[in-house]
Amino acid sequence: MLSIRNKKIIIRRVFLAALILLLSVLQNTDGFFPQPFGIRAFILIPAVVCISMFERDIAGMFFGLFAGALWDVFSQGGDFNALFLLCIGFACGTLINTVMRNNIVTASLLSIIAAAIYSTGYWLIHYFIADTDNPFRMLARYYLPSAGYTFILAPILFIIIRAIEKKFSVEN
Repeated sequence: MLSIRNKKIIIRRVFLAALILLLSVLQNTDGFFPQPFGIRAFILIPAVVCISMFERDIAGMFFGLFAGALWDVFSQGGDFNALFLLCIGFACGTLINTVMRNNIVTASLLSIIAAAIYSTGYWLIHYFIADTDNPFRMLARYYLPSAGYTFILAPILFIIIRAIEKKFSVEN
């Protein structure tokens, strides 16, 4: 029989997984989320950052793997998204465990850093190294503005995830 503490942890993590599913559909389905000037937000990046800030390193790593696997199902990036978000989930959870505070400013800072790394890494692998036509135009036109758009969403996701964490915290 499960204790009340374990039930709250399971319920909280089910809600977080459902949130990742919802955000994956919003991010990867055309027309479900605003795309100003054709720029898409990478919503799953700040979601993984914020979840790992509350759930810490190991759980954050698994949520990152889950979010990245969903993203890879919808995109043609191979396993890049799953590996990247796994690393981001672990890194952000570890940073909060050791050197950083868990607040909205930290969430925004980690989200913009993660989005910038993702954008440049994805661009390097799929456009620059692949030697496509005019790769710098793609970076300036799509990937860097997408990182900025993602940064705007980080505080909103932090507030939503913090509410889920407080609702199903073990201390209550």
